[in-house]
Amino acid sequence: MTTPENLTKHIDSLSYQDWKMLLGLLPEIKRAKKFGKLVGAEKMPDGTVSLPYWSEDEIVSKFYNTSYFLGIVVVFDWSGWQEGILILNDPVADFNKFDTSTLCKLLTVIIRSDKFCEGYMINCFETGTITKILEALQAKIQ
Repeated sequence: MTTPENLTKHIDSLSYQDWKMLLGLLPEIKRAKKFGKLVGAEKMPDGTVSLPYWSEDEIVSKFYNTSYFLGIVVVFDWSGWQEGILILNDPVADFNKFDTSTLCKLLTVIIRSDKFCEGYMINCFETGTITKILEALQAKIQ
């Protein structure tokens, strides 16, 4: 489990090949036209109605699974991290100015927020936020 206290050590332990698993998704992310869709309410055969939900495309699932596999989803009070929330809400944020630990924490906020606000991660793909964070990570890893 990666915590803020061991995040730097964990990041340093990841090889370039490890990072390539995540950063190698960038070309596919950049080519994607969409990242998911809202599936509407449906009337079931028994007369009940299912609630609408977000269905994410495969690239979003790959990103999510790879982030957890690499251990870069940090266990911390992400919902109370005001600095991170301000950064993610800034449409002109320059992610290149942040260190690798901060970038991983920002990805954590996105990934974990999606559990409580379904569709948030898809939105972060569509607005280019995840691409910008991954590009900033790539610049630091190379």
